[in-house]
Amino acid sequence: MTTQTKPNVSTAAEIPAPKAKITREHVARYLRTHSDFFIHHADLIETLAIPHETGVAVSLVERQVELLRNKNKELDQKLHLLIKVAKDNEKVSHRLHAITLGLVSIRGFDETLSGIHDLMHADFPGTKVNLRLFEALPDTTVKDCEEMEKPLQKSKLIQDLFSSRRRGVAFLTKRQIENVFDTEKKKKPISSAAAVALKKDQQLGVLFLGSTDANRFQNGMGTLFLGNLGEILGAKLQQYTPAAV
Repeated sequence: MTTQTKPNVSTAAEIPAPKAKITREHVARYLRTHSDFFIHHADLIETLAIPHETGVAVSLVERQVELLRNKNKELDQKLHLLIKVAKDNEKVSHRLHAITLGLVSIRGFDETLSGIHDLMHADFPGTKVNLRLFEALPDTTVKDCEEMEKPLQKSKLIQDLFSSRRRGVAFLTKRQIENVFDTEKKKKPISSAAAVALKKDQQLGVLFLGSTDANRFQNGMGTLFLGNLGEILGAKLQQYTPAAV
């Protein structure tokens, strides 16, 4: 009687599993989670060659030094920017403080308007100052202070100026400048201008500042000073509304 032998069939467990391929991402992930790797394998540092922007290979230590130097440079630039912003804000505070003190002692509506003109000319030398007032304020004969025309009051410029989307400051286009300032009779026409909303509990008018310098008032400029200025002037003018008298 012959004995039949069963064929040698390997089970799935006996077949060696293929080794997972190690990718660059695996290595990078490992090094991120094992930051002390090169402490225990210091000899590898000298063998590593890191490509440089110049095309010359540098050691890991040199590369780290360069990265730290660039990072310190970026931090230094950010620090200088923060210092500049702080100094600019301090200047804004001093300017607003001086204007506020100048307004406190003024009595009378016409005197207040004249005082605003004087303060604006002192703070913005060479700038054309024009006040356009709404009906909520009394009539006046002070130069460059008049009631705002209805078409201008209903214009998109003024409507947007008092909308909640803005801080109460707008920089005028060439056509808007021509509508506000009489530029045809001037040898040096107004080339740039800003509009500042005057308001407190109600809309009181607009302060227009015009300059012959095309770069004096431009989009992109900070509006912190002008926005706060409008609120200060509005608070002063609010005293002369019928409800406050």
